[in-house]
Amino acid sequence: MTNVFDLIEEFYTQDEEWNSVLQQACAEDFLRYKTWQGAKDGELVKIWDYITILCIYLGNSENFLGDMSREDFIDCVGWCCRNVSGFPATESNIAHFLDVMQEFYAYMKKKRIITRDNAPAEAKAKLLADGKLQIVGKDGSFLPGNDRYNLYSTPDLPTKVYLNIGERMQNLLDDVQSYYTQKQFRRDLERADFLFGGIFQNGTVQEKPGTEEYSQTFWDYFLFDYRLLEDDKTPLQHYRDVICRDASEMDTSVDILNELIKAKLLLFDVQRRTEEGMYVCRNIFTNEKYTLMLPVDDNIDTEGYIFMGHIFYENTMVMNFLRGLVMSQTSRKRFFEVVSAAKDWFAVRQSGEMSWEEFINRNPMFVRHVSVLYAIYVRMEGFNFSTQISNYQPAALLEDKTSAMLESLRGTGLFSAYDIQLMRTMWSDFMLRGNALPDNTDADFEHWTAAVMYCFVKLNDVYTFTEKQVFAMCRATDHAKLKQMIDMLNETLQLEAHDPRYVNEEGLLLMLLQ
Repeated sequence: MTNVFDLIEEFYTQDEEWNSVLQQACAEDFLRYKTWQGAKDGELVKIWDYITILCIYLGNSENFLGDMSREDFIDCVGWCCRNVSGFPATESNIAHFLDVMQEFYAYMKKKRIITRDNAPAEAKAKLLADGKLQIVGKDGSFLPGNDRYNLYSTPDLPTKVYLNIGERMQNLLDDVQSYYTQKQFRRDLERADFLFGGIFQNGTVQEKPGTEEYSQTFWDYFLFDYRLLEDDKTPLQHYRDVICRDASEMDTSVDILNELIKAKLLLFDVQRRTEEGMYVCRNIFTNEKYTLMLPVDDNIDTEGYIFMGHIFYENTMVMNFLRGLVMSQTSRKRFFEVVSAAKDWFAVRQSGEMSWEEFINRNPMFVRHVSVLYAIYVRMEGFNFSTQISNYQPAALLEDKTSAMLESLRGTGLFSAYDIQLMRTMWSDFMLRGNALPDNTDADFEHWTAAVMYCFVKLNDVYTFTEKQVFAMCRATDHAKLKQMIDMLNETLQLEAHDPRYVNEEGLLLMLLQ
């Protein structure tokens, strides 16, 4: 069990300014007093959480510890319900908080640190009249008829406060990781491992397989970036939708999970270090600036490094799994040119309009591998491909028999959900653009499915399926008819090698290496 006095020490060590809100010795003395009264570890931690919450409120308001009135505590309760994760607007939580505050204030008055101690009890009597919550709604906002509280309410924070976030986040990630070691996700783990390190026979990962560093970096990729075969969601999002579907939004773990789902893979360099020990960082693709606390040793010279990691919490925090790449100016220039050209190629499917965030979100392993390639050595080859496709607008997906058969591949492990979407798009584009197509497409859906699958496999050129295997998957037996259909697809859509409308991430990687 976590020692409450270690938590107090950590709180004040991180920022000594908290002593101006509440002296560390006062907090420790009260917790010792509760220990002598027989309070157990769990209760002590909860009491300290409430005192921490009060300190955070005071640090963001214009109030002082000894000056808090009944109305100030009512404002405090509403503010905490809105701004502190795991502080729900329930009768039991608010009553417990105010009871602890009342005891804490009585102790502080007895020690002659403050002169008044009745504000928490008065706030409780007004907020919980007849045992039912008054004034404050379930979301922490003030109910109609209590608008006067809004006039003097403490402004909300841009993001929620999470108590003991490091420990809670690690516990959450451990639970999620354990969930994905189940047998049902074996194919996904094998595919993710292949994409992470096995897609290149000599490997481009910096971490040695079998090491703790390799495991941590792999899980960082898998949980945040990888897309599951069955539903194209990241494992974090899938876990949230399936396992935490019925969990309360006020659950701290769910709150943290929702924040982690917003995390984005970022490549950045360091511009300078602030006097407070923070790092001013620049997104190397968009030039956006962030001020971050980086998990690097103070003696490391960050000049010449490009860092890759996940940034979250309104772009103020970065995950500990941070990769540092030493990249020369020449390599950096070539790297930017290559990834920019790949982005332009991939953006054809969106009429040429695609943000850097969209591209990296869909092709995280492409960006990861290419960055390592250019950090190891300068690849002078560029991304020298051209396409005749322009002004492309994808057709609306059809719901016919061919589409249904393509959709039936979902969850088989043969293709990802996104691959299936691309194949269905190809089929829908063909039906929209085809001239004088036969009327019996539904009757021949097995052959049309095989033709679409074959064209998709062929243009990406990353699958080991043979022509016969593709045909057999779809129970297509008339090979002469199949070849005619394949020719019609190629001619109607003017399919290209690694066609930008239908290329997947693996195909994009293969283009770079050709």
